[in-house]
Amino acid sequence: MPDRSNARIAVLVALGGATIAVVGVLGMTESDPPYLGFDGVDGWAVVYAAGLFAALGAIPFALHARVAARVEDVDRHWELALSQWGGACLLAGIGFVLIGAGGSFDTDTVSGAVGVGGLVEVGLIIIALLVLVLTTG
Repeated sequence: MPDRSNARIAVLVALGGATIAVVGVLGMTESDPPYLGFDGVDGWAVVYAAGLFAALGAIPFALHARVAARVEDVDRHWELALSQWGGACLLAGIGFVLIGAGGSFDTDTVSGAVGVGGLVEVGLIIIALLVLVLTTG
């Protein structure tokens, strides 16, 4: 029987991270550009990125608990959870492309900074998952 408290904790961390990311975006709307650039990064963009990182990082643990409740083969739990996480990140990436396109990916706009920041984070996750898949037998 899987431990449901771990799933609850992961969901709470994901929701908390998403909340922090939204606060970061709201903060960016009230601050002045540039939000992301070579000459500096807005503090609210850092809050957004940290919240998004926490939210995205908690997702596989919630998925693992869900998979463990349905699949008896213990060896497949993480494999399935990480595959689902990769799919969720691909969908999130499409969303970030749409958000970023709203600001022409200009990091002096809030939507551009949110899109670019989100794409970087989900891109790093997808790259890490690809490396994991390609280097394990």
